[in-house]
Amino acid sequence: MGLTIIPGEDVLSLTFSDTATIYSKTVLEDSLRTDEISVQLLGSISDPVFGKHEASIFAQTALAGIPSFGDVTQADSMVLSLLYDGSYGDTSYAQMVNVYRMTDYMYFDSAYYSTRTFSFDPTPIGTATIAPNPTTNVIVGSDTVSPRIRIKLSTTLADSIMALNGQSQLSTNELWVQYFKGIYIKTEPVSSGATGNMSYLNFVGSKMIIYYHDSTNTEKNYSFSLASTRSTSFSHDYVGTAVGQQLADSSALDSICFVQALSGVKTKISMPFLKHFLDSGSIVINRAEVELTVEANTTTDSPTPSQLFLLPINSSGLSEFPLDYFESTNYYGGVYNSETMKYKFNIVRHLQRILDGRVENLGFYLVATGSSVQANRVILGSPLKEIESAKMKLNLYYTKLPR
Repeated sequence: MGLTIIPGEDVLSLTFSDTATIYSKTVLEDSLRTDEISVQLLGSISDPVFGKHEASIFAQTALAGIPSFGDVTQADSMVLSLLYDGSYGDTSYAQMVNVYRMTDYMYFDSAYYSTRTFSFDPTPIGTATIAPNPTTNVIVGSDTVSPRIRIKLSTTLADSIMALNGQSQLSTNELWVQYFKGIYIKTEPVSSGATGNMSYLNFVGSKMIIYYHDSTNTEKNYSFSLASTRSTSFSHDYVGTAVGQQLADSSALDSICFVQALSGVKTKISMPFLKHFLDSGSIVINRAEVELTVEANTTTDSPTPSQLFLLPINSSGLSEFPLDYFESTNYYGGVYNSETMKYKFNIVRHLQRILDGRVENLGFYLVATGSSVQANRVILGSPLKEIESAKMKLNLYYTKLPR
């Protein structure tokens, strides 16, 4: 449906409205599932508007075949090698990264969410200070390899693993994980006045590597895979921020609203009086465009999400995709236009179903796409924005049906 399919002689029968009452409110996002996802996030960010946020990683290491160290019991070194898949924030800021040995067991067939944590030994097995560099290749020995983080781990730990050569702990993954339950990777909180960053990491190609020389003094290595059970944990502190003020006051009305990935915050949008469009009779909606404008001067240091989702709320209080989403991205929208600084959604089918009484009008959640694998955030004009071109609005084109 839309203006492009309406015959020219019928256009004059269209009615246009952009004055529908809309309310918006920033609310906390639900925790998101983060186990075995495509990208794991690591880092710490301090945002003057959104507050302080951290992402840390729990991961099992898996055998890549049964190791055979022979009579060698001493390692040259052990390194955690984490492949980059991008980054977010101030990449010039160097963060201290600590690696710990987990003392809790993770299960591959369990669902783990972004608020879940596991116990670990508080003594680090590795530490490094790193500024993300996801576009520069790394030299390892005589080889040039793709961008990655390399953290030197405890040689004592490496020696203890090599000493297990031929024993049951190294014979199967099940027995190995019972012995070495995994690693916990965490950055130190961002220093006062800094903005910090998040590294996007691909664990499918990441490894924990033991380097050693065999009895003939030949250089060798053995890699444990990180493409196993893993989960990202997010934490947030909104105290003293504009976002925190909206979250703390359920009745607060503001000229701006907020959406954040990292399972952070979302905006609840309500259009409670849509049925008034039926006061003078039934209508057919030709186009229903929700228009959202990004606040000026808020994207330079913090790029916006490339796409948002506008999701109806069902009777269980959960969000779901509207029928319009399944048409196509070009139809549904939600992709950020950097020239107009706008997101636009076409929700004709959903609003028509509301007016026809086929679904309840329980509002919408506006959320960031890829919230478990991205750190983006965006500030948007609310329906209370004084500048007309910057306010949240519903542009509705409809045709009145004869009684």
